[in-house]
Amino acid sequence: MSKPIGWGKCNIIIKDLDKSGAKWTKLPTPKENTTKLSITKGDKKEATIEGGEYEDVKYSANKYELAYSIRRNSARKKPFTDKNGIIEHRYAVFVQPENIKVPGPRMEISVVSLEEAFDTEDGGLLTYTHDALKADSGNMVKWCTIQTDLSTKNEGDAIEDADVTFTDIDA
Repeated sequence: MSKPIGWGKCNIIIKDLDKSGAKWTKLPTPKENTTKLSITKGDKKEATIEGGEYEDVKYSANKYELAYSIRRNSARKKPFTDKNGIIEHRYAVFVQPENIKVPGPRMEISVVSLEEAFDTEDGGLLTYTHDALKADSGNMVKWCTIQTDLSTKNEGDAIEDADVTFTDIDA
């Protein structure tokens, strides 16, 4: 029997790590097919010997970016405070797939940037990119689930830490 996979409509929550007492906040639903975790493979170091064969190979750590686009509308304010696309605070971020039993990517600490755009097909778009930073322990991106179904929350809702207990499926 096949197992569910993590596609479809996702929900994203963020937490300001530089603000005392900050809670998780639910972001607006992203524009379709814009939520993507991208990986830049770590640099490859090669130790070759005569004849061009490898004696050893070593890689540096991968780099991770999570990006998504949110449409502007008449009532929606930016979920992050920025100055010309620069967001000063560091944030944790979690993406919950449509099926909440399927793990989604979590960054315990990230730097966020913004690109604003407008066209007559989509209107105003806010594209946010989270660059993962080294976590206190483990991987920069952890694959997790939470019991809370984020689809039951409204955009902008504050969510208590007790409702966001992560289960790391690879731990």
